[in-house]
Amino acid sequence: MSRYDVYWKPQPKQELALRCPATELFYGGAAGGGKSDFLLADFLQGAEKYGKHWKGILFRKTTSELEELQARAVELFIPQGAMYCGTGTKDGSNMWKFPNGATLKMRYLENENDVTHYQGHQYTWIGIDELGNYPSPYCWTYMKSRLRSVYGVPCHIRGTANPGGVGHGWIKARFMDEHIPNRIFYIETKLTNGNVSRDTACFIPSTLEDNKILMENDPQYEARLMSLPVNLARALRYGDWSVFEGQVLESFRPNIHVCKPFILEQGQWFRFCSMDWGTSRPYSIGFYAVNNLGRVIRYRELYGCKEGEYNVGVKKSATELAKEAYEIALMDGIKDMVADPAIWTDPKLDDESKSIAQIFTDTGFNMIKANNDRINGLVVVNDVFNQTIVVGEDAEGKPKEVPMFQVFDTCKAFIRTIPLLTPNPNHPEDIDTKLEDHVYDDHRYAMMSDFVRHPITHLRKINGSWRSSVQHKTKEWDPF
Repeated sequence: MSRYDVYWKPQPKQELALRCPATELFYGGAAGGGKSDFLLADFLQGAEKYGKHWKGILFRKTTSELEELQARAVELFIPQGAMYCGTGTKDGSNMWKFPNGATLKMRYLENENDVTHYQGHQYTWIGIDELGNYPSPYCWTYMKSRLRSVYGVPCHIRGTANPGGVGHGWIKARFMDEHIPNRIFYIETKLTNGNVSRDTACFIPSTLEDNKILMENDPQYEARLMSLPVNLARALRYGDWSVFEGQVLESFRPNIHVCKPFILEQGQWFRFCSMDWGTSRPYSIGFYAVNNLGRVIRYRELYGCKEGEYNVGVKKSATELAKEAYEIALMDGIKDMVADPAIWTDPKLDDESKSIAQIFTDTGFNMIKANNDRINGLVVVNDVFNQTIVVGEDAEGKPKEVPMFQVFDTCKAFIRTIPLLTPNPNHPEDIDTKLEDHVYDDHRYAMMSDFVRHPITHLRKINGSWRSSVQHKTKEWDPF
């Protein structure tokens, strides 16, 4: 039995997390799951084992939050003989010192860019409590680079969070998407010499049931969580990472709007594409088809996000991307591209004589300036998600309805990023532009375009005297 068991005994899920050997570990989920206690105990078990070679640092976002964590540290660390050197002491370093030489700094990290203050530091253990407060993985990956050991001591970085917050998307992408909970997986990093380094990572979900002591001592805690708004209750009570309070596009429902690819019959669908340009941030090009009823399908996409990174672009040149997109467009019979008006003025990085729009025009696209009204655009996007249309009758002769908009399940970036968007904290009627909003922007341009607003006009251009697909008895054009 470890010495801290005398004062604190881990509950089963905490014990599982404490035994996890992965370099990266994210322990998170429901409120009341014992996450902060886990962080303190995880550092403590390393301190007992490695002594003076165990150097740690633990972050919270604000000083008030850090004070709360500090109060809990007093309860766990003082019985171990640890001494706190706060700002009012001779060694005013905000550091816990243990009798065997182990040390733990406790710091606040208000903005993720503040991690650069730790350039040149080295630690064997790093903890970030409430990781969802940070909009990108920058603070996580930067601090991970501060892990260093010259004595053979294992290096660990640990994070905790509840679902929601500005970091919800990247945390879910890094630790949950395509990974099995409670199982170690590998994160690969390409080195400058071309080799690939593999590091271990793990996600261990915490639930309210995992904290039996809390449930016994405060039986009304669950009821208080369930009294919250529905999505917030699901997130905090069950640790559900598929929903969270603050989702802007709750109207997008994957079980309704995501479908298997089907044949888009020539002449029955007008096709076009839309683009949100990016280099250091991802670019997004959506390929759309709209029929005479105004039904819209996103059937293909190009998304330029660096593999294994969150919201980092591949820095592809405008010329290269224009060529790639136009080759696909030619196969689909597309000439029209709706795009951000800014690319008509912003110069291409490596050729200031041409705008990005001009480069795409020279490649063969008919470039159209998008309606960039962000406020009304969000209203329109949500409205389209909520609409259904009648496409005929079912076997019983009743009207058959389908969603106004659907996306093929091959459009992974759309399906991944759309549900994760939250409001701009300063302008709640808009999307937070610090998030991975590039697919949303290209989609907004498409939904605001004349192609979606007046589809019959554009279908007539390709069909001459155009006849409505509703008159066709064959179901080949639409499996619904």
